Amino acid sequence: MSIVRARLKPYSLPLRDPWPSADGDVKERRGWILALEDDLGRVGLGDAAPFPGFGLETHASAGAGLRLVLSRLVGMGRDGYAGAIADLPVLAPVAAAPTARAAIDCALHDLIAQGHGVSLARYLGGASTLREVSVNVTVPRVPPARAAEIGLRAVSSGIRTLKVKVGGANPREDEERLQALRDAVGPEVKIRVDANQAWSPDGAIESLRSLARFDLEYAEQPVSAEDLEGLARVRRGVPVRIAADESVRDTKSAEMIVYRSAADILILKPMALGGLREARSVQNVAGDGGMPVVVTSLVESAIGRAAALHFAASLGETAFAHGVATGEALASDLAPSASPSRGTIAVPERPGLGIALPEEFWREAYTVEAE
Repeated sequence: MSIVRARLKPYSLPLRDPWPSADGDVKERRGWILALEDDLGRVGLGDAAPFPGFGLETHASAGAGLRLVLSRLVGMGRDGYAGAIADLPVLAPVAAAPTARAAIDCALHDLIAQGHGVSLARYLGGASTLREVSVNVTVPRVPPARAAEIGLRAVSSGIRTLKVKVGGANPREDEERLQALRDAVGPEVKIRVDANQAWSPDGAIESLRSLARFDLEYAEQPVSAEDLEGLARVRRGVPVRIAADESVRDTKSAEMIVYRSAADILILKPMALGGLREARSVQNVAGDGGMPVVVTSLVESAIGRAAALHFAASLGETAFAHGVATGEALASDLAPSASPSRGTIAVPERPGLGIALPEEFWREAYTVEAE
């Protein structure tokens, strides 16, 4: 059994509300869908969707790297899939493109799991795999009334954890947004905040000391991803748990965060890390350091979110809700996906990712076929 065809197609999906990033508000999510088809007709899917603020990779560079590597994937036998996944960090066309590596990693994992006749989550996690994953819903940096509306809609569907975007504006706006949200959803709902590197260490300490009165579960990436010393200082200086997000770029960076006690929690984004294999490596580092993890998506398409969902399920029971319900932020999507129900998302039980795209999606796709 071997890969006989590889296809690559770009996509663009509008967001319902602008999504804050370290490089400004994002109004659409752009990415690339990779499909690897074997000689039995099975199709493995992967998604590459760089997000502003996560490294130097762009939509264009991800697509260029994937186009260059397709010819190396076509003709690969099933026995070579695992080795190819392990070698991705040193594969020249995508070595500096983590989301492109994630697309290849996911598509190959999809084929492997299909070959075993089990879901991707079950292949990764075995007997401890969850059938449904507890999730949070994200509230973008929107006016207080809109924040309350989003929060109430989420809570009415069973969501018990909300993540609120903060920073990048007048601190009073953050306080008003959180006050409106807390008033709307009540004291029992968990609220976490995400600053996306918006603050200086001193600014983070001042802001989080003020926002702590809203009973925050934790605060994500309050300072620059490169400033681990500042991150550690914020952790020591506020009464709120600190989660490292953009600072977690690979296994080595995770080791440094744990070694320097710079955070209480590690955020794992399989897309940004370069795929499921690297995400597992980072999770192992966190486990060795006694640090909990939260799996989140990059507000990508249903294919990329499914990979994050399967990975979260493979971890078994964890301390915190995962951030893999970001499909609600998209005005449209490439394929149907499960919405949260009673605070969880069901994990597809079909072999592999459990997602397929209609053939018409692939019109005008870049294609490489075996000779």
